[in-house]
Amino acid sequence: MECTARQYIESKKSLEARIIAIDALIDAMILSLADYAAGQNTAIEEYQMDDGQMKIRTRYRTPGDVDSGIKALERMKQMYVNRYNGRTFLLRDNRSFRR
Repeated sequence: MECTARQYIESKKSLEARIIAIDALIDAMILSLADYAAGQNTAIEEYQMDDGQMKIRTRYRTPGDVDSGIKALERMKQMYVNRYNGRTFLLRDNRSFRR
């Protein structure tokens, strides 16, 4: 069954599974960029990923499109990581720093 990247991510129920799915998509895109850089492909038309349950096929026009797609997926992954871990910060007193 072929699907889009969105459908692939939506099919995962837990946040951890979605993070892993996004990592797999990013890896597939980076490998397609590596093939392009090595001269194996003159142009990146599409990349494919098959995780055994679903096949994902996405088309791009240029390596820049792939790069911007990777950055968008990394932002999405960071949002899921923040949801999974929770956003926290630590307040420190100025006396705890060296002077």
